[in-house]
Amino acid sequence: MSALLPRKQLGILLSQLKGFPDPSPNMEQYEVSDEVAATIVFTAATYGDIEDRTVYDLGCGPGRLAIGAALLGASKVVGVDIDSKVLNVAKQNAVQVGVQERIEFVAQAIETLSAKADTVLMNAPFGVQRVHADQPFLQKALEIGKVVYSLHKTSEGGRKFITRFVSNLGGRISFVQEMSMALPATMNFHEKKRYTIQVDFYRIEKQEETV
Repeated sequence: MSALLPRKQLGILLSQLKGFPDPSPNMEQYEVSDEVAATIVFTAATYGDIEDRTVYDLGCGPGRLAIGAALLGASKVVGVDIDSKVLNVAKQNAVQVGVQERIEFVAQAIETLSAKADTVLMNAPFGVQRVHADQPFLQKALEIGKVVYSLHKTSEGGRKFITRFVSNLGGRISFVQEMSMALPATMNFHEKKRYTIQVDFYRIEKQEETV
């Protein structure tokens, strides 16, 4: 792996990108922090899952994970989100760091997506507003990708459910890493300027089918 940027520099660049212009609580549009985004993409790169790979970012929002993958040498990156307004921001962010030629942003519901990827990155909805809102994302990720890097809210019950759900889809969790993630107050019901939550970072491999 020959990362184009040190992890610290990657985080700095991602921290300068614009966020959601009008975040929706129902869609759980909480952006991944620059520190966590850099960790996800850089970890994927160390496993050889970014450089010269086709990478999809499901529910890409303003594009931090997709842009991080492009900065670390992905040959093709596709960011998918149902919100066309936030995709306009993602496109501006890609131009800002000079990777717009290697990223395509697609306005589409992930359930209708048909694609093939080497690697899928995603900060899926946590399921706070809609229970199990992350299920369609995990299902689609394992349908189209060989390896998945996914972020979920930490809970013992959630870990058990995701382990079982992934196994039923023919996947295998190769690691789970718990991290703290800072969230700025972006919703009208937020009372503090900043929140810190615990998140689980998963690496999931699609198991080879046996005949």
